[in-house]
Amino acid sequence: MDSSFLTKKEHADLIAAVEQVAMQKPPTIVVTGVSGAGKTSVINRLFKTTMPVSHTVACTKEFISTDLALEITNGAAAGTEIKLRVKDCPGLGEDITKESEYLEYYRHHLPDADVILHISASRNRAVALEQQHLTALKHFGHRMVFGLSQIDMVEPLNWNDRLNFPSKEQATHVAEICEDRAARFSSVLDRKVSLIPFSSRHGFGLQKLFTAMILACPEERSWLFDGLKAFKFSDFVPKAALSQLGNDILKPNS
Repeated sequence: MDSSFLTKKEHADLIAAVEQVAMQKPPTIVVTGVSGAGKTSVINRLFKTTMPVSHTVACTKEFISTDLALEITNGAAAGTEIKLRVKDCPGLGEDITKESEYLEYYRHHLPDADVILHISASRNRAVALEQQHLTALKHFGHRMVFGLSQIDMVEPLNWNDRLNFPSKEQATHVAEICEDRAARFSSVLDRKVSLIPFSSRHGFGLQKLFTAMILACPEERSWLFDGLKAFKFSDFVPKAALSQLGNDILKPNS
């Protein structure tokens, strides 16, 4: 809706309605996945939070709900500040004594989610446990978006730092992993699944990941997320890499 076609009162009423809806039930993303998949890392990178991350032991032991103040960037409500609620889940598969408890937590919190972002680690070849978890949470499968994390760690470990991009060999292997993982997840969810590869460390693929979350929202709630679509390629790429990329594009026969 273009605000230029609204009277001042209509525009004020619209802003008030947006704020009321967002206050009653903020747009909510729940991030799921097995322990060590990089759930907290992607939240921190996407939304500039500082939740603790451990590279040796499971760090998130309970559901951590974080309300972020974000500004709607487009549409008639542009400039309005609303809350975005992000819930980081304990990693499944961490401890057999906690498994049933964590799954019960998931079942309790997932109904509140507009979008469920499921993170699958690219380095984890044994996905039977993930398939079990997805089967147990199949009821929520239609709200899930799937991200393939840590692609900078895919062999042959030769990430192109100059362009902040996977090497040709890495990109080939990542595509193969995505295809294999998608087939395995699709088989237990009875729907077509695709994975979005990304690297939290390098900020690669995050714009596409966030856009996919917006598109997966329930239709009656998607307008809340659409107004938050402010990420650009340049937000996640070092200036030096952007400059070099521009130079390469301008080179003849490049």
